[in-house]
Amino acid sequence: MLILFFAQLCFGQEKEISKSFLIDRWKVDKTIKEGDTEITVYRRSRTLKIGNELRFLSTGEYRITFNSGRRIGRRCGNEIRTEVVNGYYRFNSQEQSVTLKSYNTDPIVNWGLVWIDENSFGVKKAKDNITYN
Repeated sequence: MLILFFAQLCFGQEKEISKSFLIDRWKVDKTIKEGDTEITVYRRSRTLKIGNELRFLSTGEYRITFNSGRRIGRRCGNEIRTEVVNGYYRFNSQEQSVTLKSYNTDPIVNWGLVWIDENSFGVKKAKDNITYN
């Protein structure tokens, strides 16, 4: 079943992703590992309590928020610990890829994108590539 899904992601892309498609909030749905390749599937998200959220803004900036769900302190334990990575992105429509450059971390990350449906896309990454998920 996983191999069939992986093959569909690699070869079944009929529609190209546009920059306007990416502008939204995205949550990691699942990661599929096959050989030397990983595909991380992102789904549109409206709320995020625990987990990672990727947000592409219309200004060309992006924000990745890591919500650990760990409570801080014993008495005022209502706070969720959050980390944020921000930067700018460049979308390449011909290659169907996005390049992320962070303001607060060193690496530039290149992602190959795969359209799944109107509410989800996949990111193809070699296992040696730096990931934020």
